[in-house]
Amino acid sequence: MSRITRSAIRHAATGMLALAAAIAAGGVWAQGTEPVRLGAIYSITGAGAATGYASLTGTKMAVKEINAAGGILGRQIELFVGDDAFDPTQAVAEVKRLVSKEKVQLLMGPTISQVTLAIAPVLTQARVASVALSGSTSLTPQVAPYTFSMWTSIEAQGEAMIDFAVKQLKVKTAAIIADNGAQGKAGTAIFQRMLAARGVKVTGVQEHESRTSDVTAQVLALKRGNPDIVFQISTTGEDSGVVFRTMQDLGWNTKVMSMVAGVSAPLVIRASTPDVFKQGDIYATMLKAYTYCPKDPVGQTEFGKFVTRLKAFDPKNVDKLNAQVVSMTYDGVYVLKAAVEATKSFDGATLTSWIEKNASSIRGRVNGSLSATQLSHFLVGADAITMVKRPDIKREDGLVERLDCH
Repeated sequence: MSRITRSAIRHAATGMLALAAAIAAGGVWAQGTEPVRLGAIYSITGAGAATGYASLTGTKMAVKEINAAGGILGRQIELFVGDDAFDPTQAVAEVKRLVSKEKVQLLMGPTISQVTLAIAPVLTQARVASVALSGSTSLTPQVAPYTFSMWTSIEAQGEAMIDFAVKQLKVKTAAIIADNGAQGKAGTAIFQRMLAARGVKVTGVQEHESRTSDVTAQVLALKRGNPDIVFQISTTGEDSGVVFRTMQDLGWNTKVMSMVAGVSAPLVIRASTPDVFKQGDIYATMLKAYTYCPKDPVGQTEFGKFVTRLKAFDPKNVDKLNAQVVSMTYDGVYVLKAAVEATKSFDGATLTSWIEKNASSIRGRVNGSLSATQLSHFLVGADAITMVKRPDIKREDGLVERLDCH
């Protein structure tokens, strides 16, 4: 055998080994008709079950649409579901199962910041790209390099809330009450820094357990400071409801601004009273995509059209679903689809690099313009946030009236 022939064989063998390794790592598109294995981890049971069901509904809705349209580059999506039960320890075990046993190539979820942070090392080691719904600023590309979020960061929420409070409500003093989760702790520090920068005096700061049933001591402590406004930070609408109900019980009618009450209004009402928003002293953030101005026609926004499709997809439960949350996970699946189709890869690093450079070209099918950089993997920014006062009142197309209409 000639030297040239031996050399060619050696190079071919080396190339085949490299190709096999790349395919095993998801580095190139493996040809065939085998399904794309998509994992989803949400709180199917436990404290966050309502949000978990909405999140899973959005994921299933996107998967059904994509499969009906031919799948991802001709391959159908197969969905594998894990239940984190609102518990970081269980979440880690479930993600390990999804990655090692079910061999998922992509992941949707979770919705809770401390859970998202807990599973990040598993996804990093497995090089699995994911889209979560979490807002803690601890969720950095360094901590979770292959994870993006369809939720706004707590920093973006703080920027929008404090700007409105200072410019529109003319507040001079403020208090903060937050849960003890990752987002709550990060938010407390961020809000204190931002308020100080705007010359607003912080009269008190209180923390409570996530999913608590009693915040009387915390609310009484804040009430003594007599602030112009209370900033309420939590992961769940139920915690917002407990805070609002306690303030009502104590006869404290000061203004409150919440970063979760708008998107979780039904859960707030369930944990407080049916007329909790009728007093008019609760302000809440919401994405502009879910709101309208009085002159806007009914059913013409992307979210309005999405709600119509959602009614057809899950008619039995549509009235119980948080359509905003449904739309976020729905959009998240399409983000992953776009990245895989553009790169023909499942490798987390490859997909991450593409999303960082091209997020603005994806554009959420419901949630509008997206963005991402090497420094931030939050796909929705502060410019997408607006303020509402009656998130409990929705038009027939599911939209809430916003406050910044001109």
